[in-house]
Amino acid sequence: MHQRTIGEILAEERTKHHISIPKLAAKTRIRQSYIVALEENRFDELPAAVFVKGYIKTFGRVLGFDDRPLLALLRRDFKESSEGTLIPREFIAPALKRFRQPRAITTAIILLVVLFGTLFSYVLFQWFQLQRPPEITLISPADASVVGPTVVVRGVTDFDAVLTVNSQPVALQPDGSFETAVQFVTEGVVTVVVEAQDKQGKKSTEVRQLQVQF
Repeated sequence: MHQRTIGEILAEERTKHHISIPKLAAKTRIRQSYIVALEENRFDELPAAVFVKGYIKTFGRVLGFDDRPLLALLRRDFKESSEGTLIPREFIAPALKRFRQPRAITTAIILLVVLFGTLFSYVLFQWFQLQRPPEITLISPADASVVGPTVVVRGVTDFDAVLTVNSQPVALQPDGSFETAVQFVTEGVVTVVVEAQDKQGKKSTEVRQLQVQF
């Protein structure tokens, strides 16, 4: 069902009273071009919203009709811009949609960049982990320390590495820790060599120089 527009209602009221546009312009002191624009719903050719509301009230007073329903229609169909002009509400939603769409696209791009950045960092980290040799943290003995004939070698390495101390295999605990005793039969400067090798054959070595005294 067709809903009458503000312009149609104003034109009907004017013709119902048999008043021409020039005569109405003279009675209301409103430009004829503004009256034509109002009746043809060309609100973009009219001045600020406050004047348009005043024109409608003046028409109501001169033509003898209640202007409140027309002002309600004006509020329903139009919104005032920051400059005070009237903007059809049907144009506001598409404009907001166009404004929001780039923001949504920008957000999606940022999320994709973050996702791929995280994935790339993870893959790069795993690659470096595969390329590096197993780490050895030797807790004891300290380098250049004076020891007796029995030395306890204690430390931590990668849990899946193969460990040797002075070429002798040493069992690892599930967390990669190890401990073994090395016997020396002579006094003097000795060397303890701890070596860890991973499945790819990469090796790490820690060396301690010790002074053995009986």
